[in-house]
Amino acid sequence: MTIGNRIMIVGSPGSGKSTFARELAEITGIPLIHLDRKFWNAGWVEMPKEEFYAWQREIVQEDTWIIDGNYGGSMDIRLLRADTVVNFQLSRWTCVMGYFKRLITNMGKSRPDMGEGCPERLDLEFVKYIWNFPKNVAGSNRERIERYEGLKVITFSSRREADSFLEGLRS
Repeated sequence: MTIGNRIMIVGSPGSGKSTFARELAEITGIPLIHLDRKFWNAGWVEMPKEEFYAWQREIVQEDTWIIDGNYGGSMDIRLLRADTVVNFQLSRWTCVMGYFKRLITNMGKSRPDMGEGCPERLDLEFVKYIWNFPKNVAGSNRERIERYEGLKVITFSSRREADSFLEGLRS
């Protein structure tokens, strides 16, 4: 199994993107960037979008990176330089349950892939976003990715597939 040097990881929240990204970075030694960590400032305050986009234009110039996160408004910035896209397309039930597991595990604490001062909290609007992700976001993500020729696209429909892929890389 092979994977590129400039890797985007996209998919529904709760699908396991960040966990996969951390393990992939550990296996490959490629630097990992969590978009949520940069975008969200203490107290769940958003970074200004133009500043966020400018930062991404800068980081994608590096020779190697793993970038974890969707952010559709800036996806093309990453797609222009990516050689590989890992697309998590898990069921909405799996992703909602992943969110609740993450919530229970990290309640009141900031996760390592999230900005400092952004403690995990129950957010019913976010649950709704996750539930509707397959209908509202996943299709447009796929269409956008398909516009870029030469990209290696790896799609997972289960965490087992993702785990098996990582195991293959370790071997």
